[in-house]
Amino acid sequence: MSAGFLERRGGNLACPIRITPFEGLLLAHDPEPISDPDPAIVTGLNSAARTLASLTPRRQAGRALDIGTGSGVQALLAATHCDSVVATDVNERALEFTRLGAALSDLDNVETRAGSFFDPVEGEEFDLIACNPPYVISPDSELVYRDGGLEGDEVSRIAVRGAADHLAANGLAVVLCNWVRAPFQPWAEPLRDWLSGSGCDALLLHHVTEEPLEYAAKWNTRHRARPGEHGEVLDRWVDYYRDREITALSTGGVALRRRDRDEPLVTEMEMAAGPSGRGGEHVVRLLDAAELLERLDDDQLLATSLTLVEDHALQREREHHRTGYGEETVRVALSDSAGLRPEFGPAVAALLMGLGSGSPPAELVPKLAGALGASEEEARGAVAGTIRALVAQGIVEPAEALDTS
Repeated sequence: MSAGFLERRGGNLACPIRITPFEGLLLAHDPEPISDPDPAIVTGLNSAARTLASLTPRRQAGRALDIGTGSGVQALLAATHCDSVVATDVNERALEFTRLGAALSDLDNVETRAGSFFDPVEGEEFDLIACNPPYVISPDSELVYRDGGLEGDEVSRIAVRGAADHLAANGLAVVLCNWVRAPFQPWAEPLRDWLSGSGCDALLLHHVTEEPLEYAAKWNTRHRARPGEHGEVLDRWVDYYRDREITALSTGGVALRRRDRDEPLVTEMEMAAGPSGRGGEHVVRLLDAAELLERLDDDQLLATSLTLVEDHALQREREHHRTGYGEETVRVALSDSAGLRPEFGPAVAALLMGLGSGSPPAELVPKLAGALGASEEEARGAVAGTIRALVAQGIVEPAEALDTS
């Protein structure tokens, strides 16, 4: 009882915390309340924690950093493949849970530090950074895990830019974030502004954009049981957005890799769903793809031996209408995915099957030209464009590692 594992409730003993197994680890956190959570509540495996866990690359690295560690799930996962991990949080209760989770998981390479954002690691660099900040854009500062207490999307800006500033050479970071979009503004523009001059290549992931009422309702479901209170909360949130002329709020993430090039490469991708499996492998492949496509012209790309990534499914679909079946759609579903669901035309299926041998795409051009009744020049242009799209989506990659120096 002195350690906090048990407490008296009437004449009985009860455990006030929860222990949740995840990926071979044991996470300690508070129970999920139905309503009226304590401001310092430490949540367990919510959807954001699972999303970040999937999107973060799981490759061997030196120093790792988890900003806003909460229950410590990102720190503990990093500790399984990194030499050392620093976990920070403004909530001392979160740091206590992180230390407990590390002990229960038999990990001795996790250090906890109290403080806001990157203050506890000022001047330090890391090879891997994971950050699930209190990014919700709201008028509240009630819940530590949700409300950053800063204006607009400032929490997300600080998290994204701070991660970029603390990456070592070739280091990787993944940050979940919410941001404000002006009317008719491309969804990626605010993120690009945050990263200007950062020296990092970036993969920008957009999951959804919502109107103010929809966004407010999503984050206040716990008030539904009390309709009067629920309405007052929604009105207050919507008024906050109206006063600041906020008409659209976006949800997504940013993956970074420090390259210190003069013009960093920035890729924009739409997430059709949440990530699956080890989505971090897909994230790294998408960053690699941007470099590859920047370096190679069409002739060089077609001469490069390429291979399909493992663990994927080719899905072919024809939607039926009154007049019959429509055009065939080809989808590639990856087991380890960053949440992308690319769609292609029917000719792509034949091209993908031809690439299964690991041959350079140039060798497929004569066969495709004959099958399509086109000239080799026309087929070559079509194949080059399709190969670029497949590489950019992380579906096809070089059969052998290429020199990136």
